[in-house]
Amino acid sequence: MVAQSVGEVPPTIGQIPYADGFPDRPVEFAHELHLDERLTLEAIADLADRLPRQSVVCDIAGQSLLAPHGGPPRGALDQPGAVIRNLKTADSWITLLNADDDPSFAELMNATLDELEPGMRASQGPMRKRVAFVIVSSPNSVTPVHFDIEHSLLTQVRGSRKLSIGRYACDAVRRHEVDRYWDGSHGRIEALPEEVATFNLRPGRAVYIPAGTPHWVHNGPEISQSVTFTYFTAATVRENRIEDFNSRLRRIHLNPREPGHSVIVDTAKVGAIGLWAAGRRVQSKVVGSRHRRSDTA
Repeated sequence: MVAQSVGEVPPTIGQIPYADGFPDRPVEFAHELHLDERLTLEAIADLADRLPRQSVVCDIAGQSLLAPHGGPPRGALDQPGAVIRNLKTADSWITLLNADDDPSFAELMNATLDELEPGMRASQGPMRKRVAFVIVSSPNSVTPVHFDIEHSLLTQVRGSRKLSIGRYACDAVRRHEVDRYWDGSHGRIEALPEEVATFNLRPGRAVYIPAGTPHWVHNGPEISQSVTFTYFTAATVRENRIEDFNSRLRRIHLNPREPGHSVIVDTAKVGAIGLWAAGRRVQSKVVGSRHRRSDTA
C-alpha cells in the first residue's frame, strides 16, 4: 500500500497535469481554499439554506464502509444550515450538490479549475460539465466506498480525513460495479476493494481522483469540511453516453457489449443518446412555453 510521504511538498493544482501518472492515477496537491471566506463553516451553512432543498443530502455520520444500495434521499432537511452549525453533536454527514448553482460558489469553482485546465488540454481536451460539491460532517464520520464517473478534485478545508484509494480484484468485478452504477447504485460498491493508497488530508491539501476509481473516507476527531470539484472530458462524456445507452438496453432484457469492442457500434450508441437528449430538451422547451402562455392568458 502506498501512502503520502511525510514532509513531501505536493504540486499546486496547475502542476497536476505534469505529475507522474496523471490522469490515470491519484495525485496529491496543495491549495489555499481553506483561507477563502466563502468556505467558512458559517458561510457553508448560509449556502445550504440558499440552495434548493433537493440539492441537500443528509445521512448519519456513523456509516458502514459498505452501503451498496444507494444513499439517502435528497431534500429531507428543512433547515440544513442549522444542522451544519451544530455538526459537533449532530452525528450527521451532509453533502451540498451543485453548489455552483450559487453565483459566488461558481466563481470559486471556475477560478480553481481554470488553473488546472491549460495543462490538461493537450492530452484530454477542454473540461466539460464542471460541478462543485461541499461535504461537511461530524467527527469520526465515514464516507462509504464508492466511485464517481467524473474526474474529481477533493480539497480539504477544515479538520482531517483519511482518503483510501482502492483497486478492483479483477476487470469482471469492475464491470459488474459499472453496470450497477448505471442501473441505479449511484456508485456504491458491493465489496470492499483492496486498499492501494492512502492520503492523510488536512486544510490546504487535496487529491485528484481519476474517474471510476474506488475510494472511501474516514474523518478525524473534529468537524470535517471539504469541497470537491468535478469535471468531464470528451472521453468520459463519450464513454458515459455508451454506458447510459447500454443500461437502457438492459432494462428491456438485452445484453449489450461494453464500450471498446466496436468503434462503429459505440459511435451509433453515442449518437442515439445525443438524439434522445436533444429530443428531451426540445420537449422541455415546448412544455415551458405552453406553461408561460397559460400563465399570461
